[in-house]
Amino acid sequence: MARLEVAGIEPLGMALGFGWRTTYSHVERLAAAGLLVRAFDPDGSVVAITAAGRRAVEADRGDIRSGATHGSGLRHARAASWVAALLTLRDREWISDHELRGLDDWQIPVVWAGNRGRHRPDLGVVMTAEARVAVEVELSHKSPRRLRAILAGYEEAIVSGRVAGGLIYVSNRSDVLEAVKRAADRAGVPQQHFRTRDLGKVQAEVRRLTGERGVATRGQAAEARSSTTARTSRNPERPDGVDAREVLR
Repeated sequence: MARLEVAGIEPLGMALGFGWRTTYSHVERLAAAGLLVRAFDPDGSVVAITAAGRRAVEADRGDIRSGATHGSGLRHARAASWVAALLTLRDREWISDHELRGLDDWQIPVVWAGNRGRHRPDLGVVMTAEARVAVEVELSHKSPRRLRAILAGYEEAIVSGRVAGGLIYVSNRSDVLEAVKRAADRAGVPQQHFRTRDLGKVQAEVRRLTGERGVATRGQAAEARSSTTARTSRNPERPDGVDAREVLR
């Protein structure tokens, strides 16, 4: 939670390997202690770490960012936490938006409307030292000029090797993904280093992997009991790493 700041309760519990009862029990106790706060909207419950929570885990100080626990900020944070859960279940090394703030080599140059600025991904994935993948969670339309400027920055970052693994856009809206594809093509982002992913499929994959882990865990426990072996394993073996372009498959 200190890494993400805000997360959906369901993907948080799945990433940690907890069932929903255990997850809610932990959340309720942490909230009662003032270490987390809960937020709600029609798409599900969300938790956010507090300044006291940060101090408890010796993380950097400060409260959650403004706007992250209501409206579009909350929806975006929950969606990003689903992506983080999938990366966790896939044993990927990932970096949150909060952590990326202090990493200059992950900042993407943006020039638009006569202004020069910088943009950072919602998540960074380190496949190897030479192959890093940027992940953007986009739930609504950006202005075409703004979007093209960001994607032009990514084109430069990919070509220069700073984000050599490529760029993935995740959304729950097909029209948003189509707009991103068109803008990426206009900006010259190499097709082999660009892909999109439907958020619903990310969520389904998290649930599938969690289910497989549960089946494997129960099977291992049964085998251990039948052989009078005391050891059990909560996590089954996970598949070997895949190519950077397959990072969210």
